[in-house]
Amino acid sequence: MYVTIDAHPLTVIIIVGTLMVTPLYMFATFASSGASRAKGMQLGVAALVIGAFMFWVCIADVPRRAGLPGNLIVPAVWIMPSLLLVISRHWVLSEPLSQRWLIGLQLLRSIGALFLLEMARGKIPGIFAYPAGVGDVIAALVALAVLVRFGRHESIPGRAVALVIIVGVADFLSAFFFGFFSSETPVQLFFPAVANTVVMFPTGLIPLFLVPYAIFFHVLSGLNQMMHGERGSTQDA
Repeated sequence: MYVTIDAHPLTVIIIVGTLMVTPLYMFATFASSGASRAKGMQLGVAALVIGAFMFWVCIADVPRRAGLPGNLIVPAVWIMPSLLLVISRHWVLSEPLSQRWLIGLQLLRSIGALFLLEMARGKIPGIFAYPAGVGDVIAALVALAVLVRFGRHESIPGRAVALVIIVGVADFLSAFFFGFFSSETPVQLFFPAVANTVVMFPTGLIPLFLVPYAIFFHVLSGLNQMMHGERGSTQDA
């Protein structure tokens, strides 16, 4: 049996549409950077498969149905893809990637505004929606500001790359804190009038797939800067 929240049609369309774009963006990042298209295709297919699986996890309401162990699903899916990236970094980043494309992915963070939409409709509590939604929009605006500021430059300075990563990760930590501790768990700290069902479909696809995907790109961006320096900022087709 599948379980969903009564989300606005716009929420469903934007979230599912973004999910569908992610494999293409992965391939485009490699192709536009002049890196291995085959490698980009492999990682894009991996994103497609993982996205399809997390779609089922979300719509089947697995995190809530699994009880206490289900509470560990979100932190696990946030950590595992990036951990695998760190382990295989020499293969993934054997060629430098464009920081413009890596940072550009964070523009999709504006999708967090949907949390505010669903909060206004009484579907998500404000204790989570405000920090997660506003934080996502700020992270997207910082990424946009960096891209505009250095749009005509040959490279994006390391400090600008670091700023995008720091703001983005801080937003995720804030969203996780308020999301986890406002959910029905043994360690619940916040008890909002509206139950926190954000992990249900369709909003659940954000923490279950889109957030891990964005974290993956943050890590990819940081490793790319460390391994290739300025060369990792100038690779654009």
